[in-house]
Amino acid sequence: MNTAELAGIVGVSTKTIRRWIRDYNIPCQKNEYGHFIFTDEDLTFYNQIRDQLKNGTPNDEIKAKVKQPRKGTVRTMQKGTDQPVEQLVAKLLERVEQNERRIESKASDVVSYQLLQHRNELDELQKKVKQLEDYIQVLENERRNMKRETTLKIEPPVQKPRRRKKIMGFLL
Repeated sequence: MNTAELAGIVGVSTKTIRRWIRDYNIPCQKNEYGHFIFTDEDLTFYNQIRDQLKNGTPNDEIKAKVKQPRKGTVRTMQKGTDQPVEQLVAKLLERVEQNERRIESKASDVVSYQLLQHRNELDELQKKVKQLEDYIQVLENERRNMKRETTLKIEPPVQKPRRRKKIMGFLL
């Protein structure tokens, strides 16, 4: 039967049937056009849902009563597979330990390289400081030598003849 027939028998609208399917995740079969197909078992199931809602049963409890189809296949474990699993786990643990050792080795190599680089930078900076100290020393020596060479000779100021003498010199 289709949704309209089921809704008529149950005494609810077709939208209510579709809402129940959606809200309670009820698995339903569909035909080639995508319309729901219901069986007599579904009729009793939807009557039960209607009765529970009329009695005031909370939606959470109704959801718990809806049977969900199981997905997937059940696999049985054979008795003989325990040992290979343990061996695989042991191999995986060994590989994890190897990877940890490699990572540790790489990390120590990186740290060693960084220390070497820092040491080289420090050596270069020390050379630069030494060069600057030498240059400052040379400049100080030059400044001392210039002071010695250029001692200020204080000469008496040249006196200008007074104007009066010039005027008088004109008369004489």
